[in-house]
Amino acid sequence: MCEAHGRTLHHAAIAVSDRASAASHGRAGGARPRAPAGAVGRRQVLDVPADPVLGRLLVAGGSAGRCRCADDGRWSTSACTELARGAGRRYLRRAREAHMSSPKQLAICAIGAVCIAGAFASLARADARPTDTYLDQTRERWEKVAKQIWDTPELGLGENRSSAALIDILQKEGFQVTKGVGGEATAFVATAVSGAPVIALLAEYDALPGLSQAAGQSRKQAVTDGAPGHGCGHNLLGTASVAAAIAANRERVAKKLPGTIQLFGTPAEEILFGKTFMIRGGAFKNTEAVLAWHPDDQNRVTNRTRLAVAAINVEFLGRSAHAAASPWLGRSALDALTLFDHAVALMREHIKPTARMHRAIRDGGMAPNIIPDHAMGEYWVRDVSVDSVNEMLERLRKAADGAALGTETKARVTLTFQTREPVPNDVLNTVLQKELDRVGPPRFDDTDQRFAKAMQKELGFEEAGMASAVMPFAQKNGGTASSDIGEVSAVVPLAELNTATRPLGTAAHHWAQTACAAHPVGYKGMAVAAKVLAAGAVDLLADPAAVKAAREEFAVQTKGKPYVSPLPADAKPVAPKTH
Repeated sequence: MCEAHGRTLHHAAIAVSDRASAASHGRAGGARPRAPAGAVGRRQVLDVPADPVLGRLLVAGGSAGRCRCADDGRWSTSACTELARGAGRRYLRRAREAHMSSPKQLAICAIGAVCIAGAFASLARADARPTDTYLDQTRERWEKVAKQIWDTPELGLGENRSSAALIDILQKEGFQVTKGVGGEATAFVATAVSGAPVIALLAEYDALPGLSQAAGQSRKQAVTDGAPGHGCGHNLLGTASVAAAIAANRERVAKKLPGTIQLFGTPAEEILFGKTFMIRGGAFKNTEAVLAWHPDDQNRVTNRTRLAVAAINVEFLGRSAHAAASPWLGRSALDALTLFDHAVALMREHIKPTARMHRAIRDGGMAPNIIPDHAMGEYWVRDVSVDSVNEMLERLRKAADGAALGTETKARVTLTFQTREPVPNDVLNTVLQKELDRVGPPRFDDTDQRFAKAMQKELGFEEAGMASAVMPFAQKNGGTASSDIGEVSAVVPLAELNTATRPLGTAAHHWAQTACAAHPVGYKGMAVAAKVLAAGAVDLLADPAAVKAAREEFAVQTKGKPYVSPLPADAKPVAPKTH
């Protein structure tokens, strides 16, 4: 829409709304005053009393168009878009209520309704970025890619089709792709090179075991019982990041901005070591800033919401014997593991409130009538800092030694992975928050909200629907999940956001997220994330000073803490047996 056409729609909309307002209020005091017309580039006050939802709007003319509500605070442009959707229906309904029922009168009101919708839509478009436009134009393409990955869920280190699909898209867009980063076959880095600064986005695409679920179903209904599913929404995550990288690079080229866009394809996030092996393999050495996102039930820029975590395999080696004929000759590895596991259960009372311990018995013997000579359990510990995690690991090692001593067996403790808590970066957080505020939350419609509430009802949660607002930035917000993104934040400045892709109160690693990851609620959250990441990346390309400030903040945060890989020197990326 051209600028002059936009002004015409604004003025026509107000004129028609005044007529409808006068007709509907004539018996209660006459016509309302019209809004004053304003010059291009100057703020106008549009008084639309016929619709209390609109309040008093301040409209900026020209390319700086912005919708604000003088009574209720700031309206984002996405709010203007939402208003545009219902404006036509609303004013036609009011015209009918005012007895404007002749064909001519209704035709006039219909034109006015279109004008009002166009006026608000023009406000939204005035604030749109080129990256937004590209992503809007290609929306269906990205939804198809996300659905393609959702249809073929692959577990960590086995994401062959998922990674190949994303690589193919990036290569066709001119990105140079290096595969097998860090010794992981499904890891890759895609680069569009044009000097500094070097801005990277992160893609994940692995699924979770046992979370198969039919798309768009508000009740648990597996597609295939026991099969994997995208219960963390990584089909959305990887797709949005690739879309954002392409959108940002297109704007970089169009504006002839110096700088490089990278997209790191990071496998095995659910096993919590994919990025760690990539770092050990040299990834991120030349990267200056990283922007990331993750599906959630809220719209926010995250800050310190992930815990440090470590996992160990605790094995006990005993001596086999016949359990009935000569049990005194045996030394039960299972007894040792049982004793150790009991010690861990008791230890839980004596750890910090922020800490977590989880375990699973992987091997408890082959048959009841054989004294087992081998037993093994997998144990995870989490807390707000890697130092606290290391303290708990040492306590577990002592407990294992004690259990072995008490049962005359041998203990073997092996660290399988470890990742630290994220290092926050306020400079990059500010970039993401600005763009998230600009883009606004996903615009969920009535159908989306009904779906969300049906799912919440099924789960016994409050029927609050989908998140419809952007949360203000918080210096510290809680969280108990973990991610290997913490390792990336220890080697390069990083910021992360969440967008709503599942109903309020629901969690990841659940069939509910699988159902939403191939449903409009998931796709709409994905679209917002892509827009924020793309615009944020371009912001950094266009503002090297911000990148420098982010790196200076990072240097202060990590001073005296040189990065040391938590991986054992001989560790190789191998998926656990459950995968």
